[in-house]
Amino acid sequence: MRRAPDPARIETERLVLRPLERADAPAVEREVSRVEIARMMAIPHPYPSGAASRWIAQTEPGRDFAIVLRQSSEVIGAITITRNEQHRRASLGYWCAVSCWGRGYMTEAVRAIIEYGFLQLGLNRVHADCYADNAASRRVLEKSGMTLEGCLRQHSFRLGRCVDKLQFGILRSEWPR
Repeated sequence: MRRAPDPARIETERLVLRPLERADAPAVEREVSRVEIARMMAIPHPYPSGAASRWIAQTEPGRDFAIVLRQSSEVIGAITITRNEQHRRASLGYWCAVSCWGRGYMTEAVRAIIEYGFLQLGLNRVHADCYADNAASRRVLEKSGMTLEGCLRQHSFRLGRCVDKLQFGILRSEWPR
């Protein structure tokens, strides 16, 4: 992974992870409004008009990142690393544009953020969860080196039904440098 001088900007082979900008709101709103994305996240569907702009206004550089294709500068997703400094851990959350599913972009972004967490933020643990029926997200977390640590049965009510939530984690000592 190559890094630019700005710690809030991370570059990988195919992606740039950078702070979200006001101009990203139309792309964010278009993508998270899709039922395919809402089905896999704890967001309202239909997604409210203007909600992306309000969300972006609350994001923080170094915590919230737009996922951008290097070649085209197209915003294809977002990823957040939320720190708990007292316990030297952080949780991840992310989404990817439907048109980019299955191309390995999320695995590339998640690996980069895990490395950022361990090397730049000094974390000991990074964890994430996904709904049990989200096989693609489960694969992303597993391919990123995370271990399935548990299942919270019928933990969330989503789109009219209760669903299980899987919890994954990785420790700094398990991270391959």
